[in-house]
Amino acid sequence: MKDFVVPKTQEELQEREAVGVIRASRFVRKFARSRNDIDISSIYAIHKEIFKDVRPNIAGELRREDLSITHSRHRPMHYSHVPAAMIETDKEFKEILGGLKLVPKMAIRGNIKIKNKELKMIQKIVKAAAWIHHKITHIHPFAEGNGRTARLMANLILERYNLIGISVKMERENKNRYLQALSQIDEAGDYKPLISLIFEGMTDRYNGVEKFKIK
Repeated sequence: MKDFVVPKTQEELQEREAVGVIRASRFVRKFARSRNDIDISSIYAIHKEIFKDVRPNIAGELRREDLSITHSRHRPMHYSHVPAAMIETDKEFKEILGGLKLVPKMAIRGNIKIKNKELKMIQKIVKAAAWIHHKITHIHPFAEGNGRTARLMANLILERYNLIGISVKMERENKNRYLQALSQIDEAGDYKPLISLIFEGMTDRYNGVEKFKIK
């Protein structure tokens, strides 16, 4: 294993972080096509891909300190509670995944007619992606990169079940919607805003697809 060299400038740090996200995105696409089980270890693997050339001391490792989240009222749990929370999340996650089935692969271009049975499964898949996305951001298991890991983990769920991964736009207005959607779950247990954002991202990727209905 090559020796780690600390980035010398902020620009070099940002470049490594960008490369790490690209590498993790490729990892997600490859893992989604595999037959490997998706579970809590997949979250650690994604985080490791992002940070192994940026901050290898935290890559794939649970945090050992308390954190605060900028521009959020949510205060993550004490770091000593994180391991147990992740174990409990793994149990719930496996139950949720057990209720999911592959949907037919859909072309990105052209109009797509979706049967009602398929639509219901698509809704379940997206809800599962939203659930694990929020769990990661709520627990905040890592010292850094929780949001990026959560978004890539959600894509892993979408892509494993034959949907298409999305990119959550993080410009000012969209970022505010995203943070508000997470807060809505924290405060009211309402997943609908986050689910809406995921469906919007899907319709952006599936050119010509009619907007999905959310029940």
